[in-house]
Amino acid sequence: MTDPAPDPPILAGHAAWAALAVPPPGIAFAREEGRLDPAEFIAVVRASGLGRPVQDTGRMAAMLAGANLVVTARDAEGRLAGVARSVTDFAYCCYLSDLCVDPAWQGKGVGRGLIAETKRILGPGCMLLLLSAPDPMRWYPKLGMERVANGFIIRRDG
Repeated sequence: MTDPAPDPPILAGHAAWAALAVPPPGIAFAREEGRLDPAEFIAVVRASGLGRPVQDTGRMAAMLAGANLVVTARDAEGRLAGVARSVTDFAYCCYLSDLCVDPAWQGKGVGRGLIAETKRILGPGCMLLLLSAPDPMRWYPKLGMERVANGFIIRRDG
């Protein structure tokens, strides 16, 4: 059995991430906390395949309402292409809970841009933590994100 390939270099520093906070052609980023329609959010989460309780519209609406940083990516016609939904204090820590991109926009820099725009908004003193589903675990290091192993969890019921 061979060892997996090492992760690419870590992209360190706020300035490096802020420099990547440029939407790909045909996309515009915006902050939409308190304004994003829950039905739009549910549709892009469902389309992206992100494992969330999309059948429970009340819970999804509450998740969106409870987020205090919601960065969206929209195409030229205003259609939602992706969302980065976070909970943060804007000073020390940020938990990027949901990163989802419509399949039509995957592989075009929307996800990377949403992460970078989130970090740009947070500023240099705030760390960004993202817990990944198994499949994207290979994707985030390619962006320059650092793997972390130190953590603990108390899982939700359902």
